[in-house]
Amino acid sequence: MVAIGEWAPFMSESYPDYGVVPHIISEIYQKAGVKVVYGFFPWKRSYILVQRGEWHASAIWGKTPEREADCYFSDAVYTGEIVLFYLKSNPVVWTGAKKDIQGLTIGLPLGSAKAKPLEEAEKEGVVSYDVGVDHILVFKKLLAGRFDALDENKAVGLFNLQSQFSAQEREKIGHTAPVESWPYHMIFSRKSNAGPHYREIFNAGLNELKQSGRLNEIWEAFYRGEFTAP
Repeated sequence: MVAIGEWAPFMSESYPDYGVVPHIISEIYQKAGVKVVYGFFPWKRSYILVQRGEWHASAIWGKTPEREADCYFSDAVYTGEIVLFYLKSNPVVWTGAKKDIQGLTIGLPLGSAKAKPLEEAEKEGVVSYDVGVDHILVFKKLLAGRFDALDENKAVGLFNLQSQFSAQEREKIGHTAPVESWPYHMIFSRKSNAGPHYREIFNAGLNELKQSGRLNEIWEAFYRGEFTAP
């Protein structure tokens, strides 16, 4: 059982095969003779279900020390760029120096991990965070000037801007150079005896997809829009 949530453009209950990430997961386990059951939940609940061992796994998550204490992590399924979105009327520059972001309030969708350089800056009192409800509401708060910048996956942010906001609203928003690249993984419950077994199957299948070129084919289809079309 895999607990997931709405995270356009990578997965949605409305997408074919629930999106590119569930498609990869299903293809791997189908070859191994394992049937996958998906459940869509708010992301925080998905994590708790795996943390408690009530569901076997969830996808996809960035590594943090706290999460590694609760879960086994698979090999990386996808690597994304994390950027800061900002209002062009109040531009933000990222060169890697903390002086770039001194005094900023940064938005973050609920359940998302903070980019490591920004989390370090928060601990040092350089920036503060404002956690929003979801990946759409945080952009609405940015447009309303509720915070200075938004810590978000670049592909996710651009997709949501394109699909959920008007051209006039999109024109108001820019983004920085990447703050960091973040590998995303399946997570498996440490409280489930089956966790290591399912991780081993997944990693072996993922490696097979990579070696055969099939994984690249799937991602190329994703970038053509084949996994987000209604």
